[in-house]
Amino acid sequence: MNPIRTRTMAGLGGVILCTFLVLLVVGAVPRIRASRNLAAAAQSVRTGVPGVYIVQPQRALEAELSLAATTQAFRDATIYARTSGYISRRLADIGDRVRAGQLLAEIASPEIDQQLKQSRADLQQSERTLEQQQATLDLARATMTRYQAADAESAVAKEAVDQSVAAVKTAQAAVAAAQANVQSNTANVQRLEELTSFERVVAPFAGTVIQRNVDVGALITAGSPTNNTAAAPSSVSGTPSGLFEVAQVDALRVFINVPQAYAPNVKVGLPVRVSVRGRLMQPVAGTVTRTANALDPGTRTLLTEVDIPNASHELLPGMFVYVAFTIGPSGTRWRVPATAVLFDASGTRVLTVGRGNVLHFQPVVVGRDFGDSIDIQAGLDGSATIVKQPTVSLQEGQVVRPMTSGQSGG
Repeated sequence: MNPIRTRTMAGLGGVILCTFLVLLVVGAVPRIRASRNLAAAAQSVRTGVPGVYIVQPQRALEAELSLAATTQAFRDATIYARTSGYISRRLADIGDRVRAGQLLAEIASPEIDQQLKQSRADLQQSERTLEQQQATLDLARATMTRYQAADAESAVAKEAVDQSVAAVKTAQAAVAAAQANVQSNTANVQRLEELTSFERVVAPFAGTVIQRNVDVGALITAGSPTNNTAAAPSSVSGTPSGLFEVAQVDALRVFINVPQAYAPNVKVGLPVRVSVRGRLMQPVAGTVTRTANALDPGTRTLLTEVDIPNASHELLPGMFVYVAFTIGPSGTRWRVPATAVLFDASGTRVLTVGRGNVLHFQPVVVGRDFGDSIDIQAGLDGSATIVKQPTVSLQEGQVVRPMTSGQSGG
């Protein structure tokens, strides 16, 4: 082999080996340095004093409570037919404002009309029969009086006197039967007159027609819902309903389910603010009108009614709204950030920083939860210092370095 070529190959191998060693050193040294720094930092954490942010419990004051609800008409009535027939006239439609007693529709009931005419004729016939029976009774009484006078002078047979007395009794019974017949026919006429009066469908109170489920020509059955969904379905599912639905919207009712924790503070007369979704900056003032005075055992909530004025009719029944209460504190309570309360297998606790900056897990009884803060009913006296955001690495009896929110953790 050529010596020159051999030396060249050896030199090239040496260069490659040197390059590899340089690259190895350049890559390994930073890694070793980072590993040493990390080990030093871990050792510092293990042996150093951790810093924690601390806060002081605040005395519980009034708080805002906002609950979702739905508006309802102050009065709402579904109007059904009380007589059978066909709609001959319809005088109201959805959105119309009507007054109490205003005619909404007329029902044509020829059968009821003919029955009324017949019942009136039967009444007149029974009255004539009563007059006839009364005349017969008067004649029988007069005959009996003459026979009794003649019998006193022994001028008539005893049998004729007895027959006259029996005739009076028979006539009296006939008059009584005729009177009962007149009363029966009178009641029947009154019943049919009431039925015919139901041919006029009127508004029960002043309000707005919010449903109209019939049109001219629709067949109506007394007391039954309509199913003329082509005119206006009573619901999105087309469920049959009455002829009309009238709602009074000059004032609205709002029913709210108040959680048990706030129920003791909700009293009749408590002012509230009702905000419509999309118009939160324009709340409507109202007051608590009544409460159920009992909690629903299923939801542990208190049914509360709020009445709000609506003279302008800007609010509509069925609106989704928010009802805001100003709830005052009940008893001695302290308010802490929600992040300071621990909920685990050991119970409900807060982490306090005691003398010598030593940690202690303090059991507490929580009250109302406002989302960003929680009321503490028992377990704190207000003088304790608590950790604002405790972590799982903190232990009982551990020494820490307290910090306020304005301090740096370095």
